[in-house]
Amino acid sequence: MTRKTAAALTSVFVAGTLAVIKLVTGLMINSLVIVTSAVDSIMDIVTSSINYYAIKASEQPPDKEHPFGHHKYESLATFIQSIIIMLSGFYILYEAYSKYINKESVTNVNNGLYVMFFSILITLFLTIFLRRTAKREESAVLKADALHYEIDILTNLGVIGTLFVVKFTGIEIIDPVVSVLIAVYIVYSALKLNFNVTKDLVDTELPVDIKEKIIDIIKQYDDYHLDFHRLRTRQAGSKKFVDLHLTLCREVSLNDAHKIADTIEKRIKDEIKNSDVIIHIEPCTDENCPGIEHCEKKVRIDIE
Repeated sequence: MTRKTAAALTSVFVAGTLAVIKLVTGLMINSLVIVTSAVDSIMDIVTSSINYYAIKASEQPPDKEHPFGHHKYESLATFIQSIIIMLSGFYILYEAYSKYINKESVTNVNNGLYVMFFSILITLFLTIFLRRTAKREESAVLKADALHYEIDILTNLGVIGTLFVVKFTGIEIIDPVVSVLIAVYIVYSALKLNFNVTKDLVDTELPVDIKEKIIDIIKQYDDYHLDFHRLRTRQAGSKKFVDLHLTLCREVSLNDAHKIADTIEKRIKDEIKNSDVIIHIEPCTDENCPGIEHCEKKVRIDIE
């Protein structure tokens, strides 16, 4: 089992435990805001389960039907996760409206506070674990999962604040009001997550800083090529794809041309973690080519 699959499986277990505890407590003390948090944890179970199977699928090697690999399963899982999170937000809005209309009261606030403090503590440890794993493995789906649990921490803090207000002031309307605020924030976060992952699904190029880093690496080998063009980048899950055309002197041997391309590809792969690089070699088309010995570029072929 890889670090990514272990992290996803841990998320499923933690979400399941918290969902049961919150749901039972919320129903017992008739607190919508805790039930709201429980619904969010149930959504966590679904999304973390999807993430687990998506990560397992994305780690499968390329095959005949998927020659570029299965990395977009991660992006697809993140997209599905954003939709589920959004739907849970709308459900919470509906429940808040229903409780406001029916004027239901919260009972036994102390038990609710104990549960929410426990929930925050467990979720905090899980978020730190997911963040570290996502950064180390450069996993978009684990990063999204960590973001989701960070939202849970904020919403749980809102729940605790609500319970304190009810306990010390008796203002019951704060329960559905805070639930609405939490729901709005959940929907906003889901839309933001959906927008970001859609970039991967439609093959948007890599961020500017990564692309500039690739260009800098290629320029470090200016002595071995005449120019480069058609630099294209994209990302699928945690995998980054780079391809470009490199123009070499027409007198460079096939063996030397292959060495030059291999050296630049390896350097990019070393600098840009988890990247797949393809360089297409093109011969110089200058009709007045003076030959490699007299080329103004002083092209070298002594690459190791």
